[in-house]
Amino acid sequence: MEGLRYAQIYGERGQAQEGLDVVALAPDGGGVGLQSKKYKRFGPADLKAAVKKFRDTERPFTINRLIIGVSIDVKSKTVPPVLADLRKDLRPTELDLWDRQEFSLLLRTRPDIVIEFFGEETARAFCLPFELESVVVPSVETVAIREALARTPEETTGAADLLREARALPDEPERALGLIEEAQRKLRATPFGAYAAQYDAERGRLLARLGRADEAARQCLDEFWAALDLGLTSTADVAHRRLRELVGAGAAPWFTQVAGAASNIYFNPFGAVDDVAALGEDVDRARLAALVGEVVLANDDPAALSSLSDTLAAAIEGDFRDPVLRTRLRLLAAEATGDWTAILTDVRKLKLGYDLLALVTARYARRRALNQEFKEAEALWDDATGDASLARRWADATTWTQSRRAFREYWNPFTSDELLPLQKALRELGSAPRILSIAETAYESALEALRFDRLRPATISAQRALRDAVSAGDWAGEREARRVLASALAKADEPGLAARHLARAGAVKEIKELGKQFADRFIDVTPELSAPNYWTVGTAFRLIEQQADLVPDDLVEVISKRILTEIAGAEANELPDIRMLAVSRYNGAIGALAGLAHRLTPEHADKVLAHFERQPPLDDKHYRFHDMNEAVAVARIAHTRPEVAERACTHLVSLLARSQSARKHVAQEAVDRYFDVTRPLLVDLAAKGNHWARETLAFHDTDSVPPEQAEAALARLTTPLVHTPGVFTEGTSAVGDSLLVRGLPGDRLEPAVSELLRKAADTHVGAADRGDYLIAAANLAPQLSAADRDKHFAAAMRGASAPGSSLHDPWERRFAHRLGGMRVVYNDMDSRERALFLAACLAGDDGQRTAVRGQAYELLVDGGESGYWVTRALQQLGDAMREDVGYLLTQGWALRSFAAILWARHGTPVQAGMRLATDPDVRVRRTLAESLEGAEPDEVRRSVRDRLAQDPSYSVRSVLA
Repeated sequence: MEGLRYAQIYGERGQAQEGLDVVALAPDGGGVGLQSKKYKRFGPADLKAAVKKFRDTERPFTINRLIIGVSIDVKSKTVPPVLADLRKDLRPTELDLWDRQEFSLLLRTRPDIVIEFFGEETARAFCLPFELESVVVPSVETVAIREALARTPEETTGAADLLREARALPDEPERALGLIEEAQRKLRATPFGAYAAQYDAERGRLLARLGRADEAARQCLDEFWAALDLGLTSTADVAHRRLRELVGAGAAPWFTQVAGAASNIYFNPFGAVDDVAALGEDVDRARLAALVGEVVLANDDPAALSSLSDTLAAAIEGDFRDPVLRTRLRLLAAEATGDWTAILTDVRKLKLGYDLLALVTARYARRRALNQEFKEAEALWDDATGDASLARRWADATTWTQSRRAFREYWNPFTSDELLPLQKALRELGSAPRILSIAETAYESALEALRFDRLRPATISAQRALRDAVSAGDWAGEREARRVLASALAKADEPGLAARHLARAGAVKEIKELGKQFADRFIDVTPELSAPNYWTVGTAFRLIEQQADLVPDDLVEVISKRILTEIAGAEANELPDIRMLAVSRYNGAIGALAGLAHRLTPEHADKVLAHFERQPPLDDKHYRFHDMNEAVAVARIAHTRPEVAERACTHLVSLLARSQSARKHVAQEAVDRYFDVTRPLLVDLAAKGNHWARETLAFHDTDSVPPEQAEAALARLTTPLVHTPGVFTEGTSAVGDSLLVRGLPGDRLEPAVSELLRKAADTHVGAADRGDYLIAAANLAPQLSAADRDKHFAAAMRGASAPGSSLHDPWERRFAHRLGGMRVVYNDMDSRERALFLAACLAGDDGQRTAVRGQAYELLVDGGESGYWVTRALQQLGDAMREDVGYLLTQGWALRSFAAILWARHGTPVQAGMRLATDPDVRVRRTLAESLEGAEPDEVRRSVRDRLAQDPSYSVRSVLA
């Protein structure tokens, strides 16, 4: 009741009880004694007598607490003061008095005690509400396991006696061998059968003494294979060492050769294989052939797999009895030859049993899936799930249901959750052994090793996880294994191998990151463009898109022909594809085209333009997924092929007028460069109310803006904001309006700049909109008078140094946190850089320019955004920045690009040139190459030009060509 232990009645009838009836130990180890008094009345004298009896008696143990229990209610007012005095006298021994009321309070929460002495009916009436729980009696097997844990399995099974007896017979190896084998049989008959393996070494030594080393080596090699099957690499290593000992004791050398060959394959991080056809007995040749075949299959090397056909055929005919191993070999042979007839016939005739039948069906489903036979593949995985259920292989049934869900993403998206209840139900049926022995923790081991940069074990574990998934027809597991394997390979400086796995996994995001990681090394994935499914092709194209600037000249035509094939297939609707997905082959091809369009032959450029011109027209409320890449491709063709520039710009203007996402810098440059061609088209669009066309015309010719449009834009710029409590708005037309009003006199524009600055300081305006207002003001700054520019300079500097808080920004930040349930990425959460750019545009004297420069460096130290607008601001200061090139080299890409411009112009400091020529960001190197055109060709600049002429990026080399 109070945590007392070892409670017992103290003494027998007739013995002196020394003032105690019951003794026990408290949780802290102190002694507790109880005197029991069955009185009709209990007063102060009775209490004193009970304590005196306890105090006057010597005991062979210590009592730290004395409890006097009375069977009646003690209500007398004279008892409490006596009890208090006795407690003081008895210290340090504690004294408690429990009467009937106290006992009742204690027992109300202990229905088990009340039931034992008074029955359940009394307990229901007396105790607090309770529920009776049935006592679970452990089974005999459970008790045996518990006993084995406490005493060791050897002791509980009697194996220990046999082992001791065997070790006492050093001169009788045959008898000792029999005893050890008997001990192992006893252990294997229990749930602790694995304990028997630790005596294999002893058994092997005895067999070797008896001239039977080969027999011991055979068992040891079987254990080695079993450990490899389960991914138990430490156990396999132990078995391998024992094999070496046995060979040293007389066993045949081929035992270690087989184990060595298997280990070399298993522990090869690149998935490389050796020729092992002639090693070992039939069963070993079969196991080696299966291992090699599954490694090659997982690495998607059809030629290497085909070369194994004869080895696999010979292994299948070998003399061994393992039906699972033979089925693995037959599946590999079918994969190698492409002939599935024989094994599928056995499936239809139910010759393999439901478990192997399910395995064959799942593997065939994977084969059909890779060839884009969508409905057929899903139906086969469904059949495999059913057959696995008949064999009670619930783990495999769950895996293949998950494979169906994962595969639906490629042909029937948004329906995978329909299968989730089935997957959960199968998982809850239990964890029966799988059909194939797999390394259950290989994937997790790979992730864990990767987390600590242990790249070799990470790669080996990931290779094993991939091999298991492919061998079992596990589509979802195969994708995840390829991802983690690619991560390890990329970290190990093997981007080519990493890209192959990412392409097959359809991992678009990861393959783009791979391209960024190796920004100066081309990763050739052109072989993947011939893959039989669209997601591999589409993902490979995404890497080419990311690395288009690194594509070697001799591969440009190869890739462009492949792109034209994709385009033709899309027009004819011959190539399966889902354009809404990131893995779309068509969208990937257009992305790669955008990166290579300026390197196309005239013939290919003409075909690309013709394709885009044949697209069905869209209205202004619709877009295509490839609008942006289409615009970039057409613009680059216009830039590099003057003979088709008019045709390209005609298409480009209609595209930019419709699609905001297409309005990239290179596209706008093409419109500007060929303004004579695009102007009539822009005028026509502007007349129809297209805002982009109006703004583009106004940028080139302020007089082209109709007066009524300019006045309307000025009215919008000068109209104060009106706020509704609790309501925030996003988005402005300020930048476009600023282009429309630039032709107005400066005195009319000053109120607009004043109002734009007020809006930029409004507490109800978010940072992104503040930036728009500030850029709009900067567009108008050149038209202001010197006095007006000076008047607004201070406000711009305040916005650059200490902008007022915005009520809108905290709301945006709630959705910007990386751990948020809903995340919205805001790229313009800081308006200070744009305010600095405005201040630079307003600066009219050296003092103001010095202030801008100082504030720019404060923003850089404070960690602003990208540094782009700081760079734009510093560019307004001109050659005053020439002494700061060394500092600019330590900043972001934009400021380093500015340093490249300054260095090309002035050539100092001398050592900065080569550093800029080897900058990790191609944008910096490209800017340097462009800036060197027309610069004084001294020796230092010539060496820098020579370095840039060898640049891996075409955009850098071509500038100097």
